[in-house]
Amino acid sequence: MQKIFFLHVFILLLFFSGMLSAQDSTKKKLPVKITGVIGITYEGYGLTVNPKTPSFYPPRRPWNQVRFNFAPQIKVGNFSLPINFNFATKAVNFAGPYAGIAALGKQSLKQWITNPMNNFSINPKYKWAELQLGTQYLNYSDLSTGDIGVFGAGFDLKPKGYILKFFTGTSQQGINYSASPLVPGAYKRTNWMAQIGKEEEGKYKLAFTAAKGKDFYNSATPPPLTINPQEGFVLSLLTDVNFKKGFYFNTEAAQGMYTQNSNAGTSSSSGVRSIKPFIRSNTSTVKDYAATASIGKKSTNFDMGVKTKYLGAGYYTMGYPYLQPDKFDVTVNTRFNAWKDSSGSFKMNIVASAGQRINNMSNTTLRAKQFIGSLNWFTQFNEHMNLNITYNNFGFNAAGNTLNGIPSIKNVSNDIGINPSCTWSNTKMSNLLSLSYNYSKYDETVITPPSLTTSNNTHTILLSYIPTYFTKKLVADFSFLYFLNKIPGFTTRLMTISAGAGGPLAQNKLNLKGQLQYTIGKNGLFTGNNNLIAGLTADYNLTKKLNWNCFISTSRYKYGNELGVGLIGANYLESTIRTGLTYRWK
Repeated sequence: MQKIFFLHVFILLLFFSGMLSAQDSTKKKLPVKITGVIGITYEGYGLTVNPKTPSFYPPRRPWNQVRFNFAPQIKVGNFSLPINFNFATKAVNFAGPYAGIAALGKQSLKQWITNPMNNFSINPKYKWAELQLGTQYLNYSDLSTGDIGVFGAGFDLKPKGYILKFFTGTSQQGINYSASPLVPGAYKRTNWMAQIGKEEEGKYKLAFTAAKGKDFYNSATPPPLTINPQEGFVLSLLTDVNFKKGFYFNTEAAQGMYTQNSNAGTSSSSGVRSIKPFIRSNTSTVKDYAATASIGKKSTNFDMGVKTKYLGAGYYTMGYPYLQPDKFDVTVNTRFNAWKDSSGSFKMNIVASAGQRINNMSNTTLRAKQFIGSLNWFTQFNEHMNLNITYNNFGFNAAGNTLNGIPSIKNVSNDIGINPSCTWSNTKMSNLLSLSYNYSKYDETVITPPSLTTSNNTHTILLSYIPTYFTKKLVADFSFLYFLNKIPGFTTRLMTISAGAGGPLAQNKLNLKGQLQYTIGKNGLFTGNNNLIAGLTADYNLTKKLNWNCFISTSRYKYGNELGVGLIGANYLESTIRTGLTYRWK
């Protein structure tokens, strides 16, 4: 069934491509504008291991893979039709019905279409009305929904500045539990989201949003043993106002209800009242609030603002499944240009934020304050010398649950980077010399007794030189990388040397690029290992719109003695070839 579907889809794409090409050839007569691409790519994978047994390195990709990309955009006056069909014949994302595990079954046509690794979407739009079909990534607001892909249908209407949005579909497939090999499984999850409001671009926006996600217990057989079906519902009110002279005020307030186990008892001993018909509470339901607010001023050369964000301990939204609750942030954010030269151009740009985070707001015992900040400072001293400095500090403090054996965890990460660079040139060539140093310090503490602190510190130094030869149209690159990572009782060191060169051939129709990289590594007290990687890329313009691309790479990795007796000196040879055709409407 699936193979027949593939065949029909490919024939349809070729037919549609021919129609678009025919229209494109007569675009002087028809008011039709077509942009976008259509392409097909084949990927071949090879792996040779020595010794063959015991197995020490599994294959990382399917042996053969075919990908299709059909993404044209058709415009006729006020009507536009963006199409995005991007899919592969074999699914490779983590354990699902497609993983070849007998206990999970085979992937159905419906599961293949809704698989997150594939993308089928059509969004016809006429003036202020848009119909949304297929896989969509829709951001309604910061506290409702915005970072998940949903396969379904909906619309986005904006008549005379009014906002009316709705979308519903599937964001997660049901995956059966498997004990051997261990696959935790997942429940099928459906989402819907709606928004109504009023907006005048550049001046104001007022929007009311509702969003819901729900798991279906019978969607996985056998069901997951360690995962409970969940359900969540969120209501939010968003207000954005932009005043004269660059002043602005933005705020959003939200209330969320979250059921941690839909199979729990129906009596609401939690004290949370149901919001019928949207969600029914039970003993595992929690309700809480969240809010964001920011105020400031923006101008051409200077920005200044204050932003706050509060997430209650029981606030969860399935539109942002990885959102960390139970915290309060306050940051001051700024951007400014400084240090003009004689021509009036800015030579210094600074973007920075600084503030404080309070974790575990609901727990006075574990409540903790933390500095949070970021900095990007770019300075151009003259036409040859630049310096860029970056800094980031972030982390969280999560309260545990002693009844369920979940520990309280605190982690803090600090990253700093310094990158000076120098450029110089003459009539024959240009040169770029760049040095980059990055330091990352990560500390994680398990607060619940017995307490335990682990550290992960990394130093990275990269020196690169890129010459460009004008007459020969040749670009080369040479680099040296040193990497040092330390955790308690263990150190990893890597040294990498790489070189590459590329340029046009065959009257600029063919572009070739070759790369060679050699790495020496050492893990703890084990003997060293080494890795040699070679790659070649070729791009050939068959016509002005048709391009052929080919990429070949091979990697040979030889271990020291870290794999133990019987595998000392074990090695593998891993190869990949990727080739395809791309037609581009211009």
